[in-house]
Amino acid sequence: MSTLAARPLPRARRTFVLGLVDPRTWRDFAFHMAALPLAIAGFTWSVLTLSAGIPFAVLWVGLPVTAFLVVGNTWFGAAFRRVARGLLGVDVQTPPAPRGRPGVVGWTTARLRHAPSWRALAFGLVAFVTSVIAFVVTITVLVTAVGLTTNWVWSHWLTPMTDEDGVLHSGIQVGTVFVDTPLMQAVATVVGLLLLVFVWPPVNRGLAAGQGALVRSLLGSTTGERRVAELTRSRDDSVRGADDTLRRVERDLHDGTQARLVALAMTLGDAQDRLQDGEDPASVGRLVEHARRSTQETITELREIARGIHPAALDEGLEAAIASAVSRTTLPVQVRHDRTLRPSAVVESAAYFTVVELLTNVVKHARATRAQVVVSRDGADMLVTVEDDGVGGAHVSLDPQTGGTGLAGVADRLRTVDGTLTIDSPAGGPTRIAMRFPGVPA
Repeated sequence: MSTLAARPLPRARRTFVLGLVDPRTWRDFAFHMAALPLAIAGFTWSVLTLSAGIPFAVLWVGLPVTAFLVVGNTWFGAAFRRVARGLLGVDVQTPPAPRGRPGVVGWTTARLRHAPSWRALAFGLVAFVTSVIAFVVTITVLVTAVGLTTNWVWSHWLTPMTDEDGVLHSGIQVGTVFVDTPLMQAVATVVGLLLLVFVWPPVNRGLAAGQGALVRSLLGSTTGERRVAELTRSRDDSVRGADDTLRRVERDLHDGTQARLVALAMTLGDAQDRLQDGEDPASVGRLVEHARRSTQETITELREIARGIHPAALDEGLEAAIASAVSRTTLPVQVRHDRTLRPSAVVESAAYFTVVELLTNVVKHARATRAQVVVSRDGADMLVTVEDDGVGGAHVSLDPQTGGTGLAGVADRLRTVDGTLTIDSPAGGPTRIAMRFPGVPA
């Protein structure tokens, strides 16, 4: 018997029985209270958009006004998202903002073509109906339940009423029945408790779940919008990365290679002057030798600069480039490469640099004794995995002070080719990092 008494209730049953004291139930109820005024305001703006925006849209000068009214629906949508996130725990990703060309025409066109604004307008119309229904139903059930439960306290203060048979009653009336006897009051109290404990919490929760689903469907960003936003960000990152690379090359050429070439020209000019003046050939030879060494150093420097732009090893393919990178690693690395893969030059470059970065991380952070690089096909995608037997704990960190391992840069580079990064690195190891490159032809 003691074992049965100590056994906890199943989670679903416990949630059902204790729904009245569950904080989530009251957060859902608070959402219904907050949603109603927001829904009224959003509905008013939506009606204003339809009633005033359409007439203004007939005139060219009125299009900016219409655009302003349309995009204004997103303000109420943002408020609904915040309330739903705070009270219902519904995490809805904010849709991307309108993007257009500068100027009034660009601003107007971008907002009139902004799909999330039109979805927010539709939400304002629908949410008004659903919010009113949810508010009325949950309040009605709750007030009825509390009223029946406490009827024996307050019903005596009601004005007495005469029944059809002429009998005077002083209790509440339910249909044609008066609750004014101790038995009837007890029955009403039991019914009220049943409504309060077993009916109102699930009704309240179900209404909140429906509201949350409506918020997710109309106020969140769609898969296509998230995809476009991600590609736009990747494109911007690529442009900034290319600009940074060009600036670095320009700086390296100006501060390093150009200075060496100027010094080389001066050395050769000095040697030429000495030859013309008939000086000792040995001194001229020393100058020429110095110029030769300087030329070799300049060539090496130019190769280092060019390697940062496009590794020479990639001219022979991704497999050869990875093999070259592995040969410079200080720990044993096994490489397996599917030779049927034919990625584009852009994908090859991205795969090479990410593998180099990951192997560098293994050497610097993982305290591993061996690693493995596998390049394989997964359907229409190329899958590149880097594994090691190190201490684990690899993670993406944008702040170098928090112990990040450079994986943020790898993720950024993958986004430029529409790739994805998956990290499996529990504490204690091992670490497996998979990079997926889509759309690689056979």
